[in-house]
Amino acid sequence: MDLSSLPVVVLVVLLTGISKSGFAGALGVFSVPLLMLALPPKQAIGFMLPLLLLADFFAVKSHWRQWDWGLLKTLLPGALLGVSLGSLLLGLLPTEILSKAVGLLALLFALRYLLWRSADGAWLSTKAAAWGMSAMSGLSSTLIHAGGPPLMMLLIARQLAPALMVATSTVFFASLNLAKLVPFVGLGLLDSNLLLWAAALSPVAWLGNRWGIYLRERLPVKTFLLIMHSLLLVLGLKLMIS
Repeated sequence: MDLSSLPVVVLVVLLTGISKSGFAGALGVFSVPLLMLALPPKQAIGFMLPLLLLADFFAVKSHWRQWDWGLLKTLLPGALLGVSLGSLLLGLLPTEILSKAVGLLALLFALRYLLWRSADGAWLSTKAAAWGMSAMSGLSSTLIHAGGPPLMMLLIARQLAPALMVATSTVFFASLNLAKLVPFVGLGLLDSNLLLWAAALSPVAWLGNRWGIYLRERLPVKTFLLIMHSLLLVLGLKLMIS
C-alpha cells in the first residue's frame, strides 16, 4: 500500500470505528467496497480484518462488561460454526448467492418495521433463531465481510437497549474476527506490511470510536431504532445489487 491510498484507508478506518461503537457494526458492509477503490481486491479483503480487530479493541474497551453475557453464550457457538463453514467454503461457494440471500432477509426485516410495525417478529427470540442467525452472521462475515445484518435483526427483535445492543454486538464480532485470523493467515491474505499499516492507523480508529459513542449516547431510543432499520434497508439493497 502506498501513500496515494491513504485518504480512502483513513476514511474506512474512521467509518469502521464509528460503526462499531455507535451502530452495532451496521456500516461494516461498505468498508471492503470502499477499500477496493484504493487497493486490489485480495489486499482489501485481507487488510479489512486487522482494521476490524483494531476497531474491536477500542469498542470492547469502551463498552467493558456492558454486554449481555447470557445471550453471547447462546450466539457464539453458532457464529463459530458459521466461521468454520465459511473458512471451508472460501473460494468454493458463489458469494453472489449468499450476498443476495442476506440482502433479501435484511430488506424484508427492515420493511417489516418501517411499514408494518405491528407484524410479529417473535420467532427471532427463540434459541433456534439465535443459532441460525448467528451461524449466518459468521458465514457471511467470513465470506463477504457482511455479518452485520443477521445479528442486527436478531438483537433488534429482542428489543435490547441501544447501549446493550452495541456492547453485545461488539464482543460478538470481536470473537468472530479473532476466529477468522487462522483461515486468513492460511490463505495468505495477511502480511506484516498490512499489520504495520493497521497499527499506524490506531489513532484514527480511536477517533472513530469516540465519535460513535458520542452519537449513540445522544440519540433517543426511537431514533436509534429508526436509524438501525433504515441502515438495514440500505444494506439489504446494497447486498442484493452487488
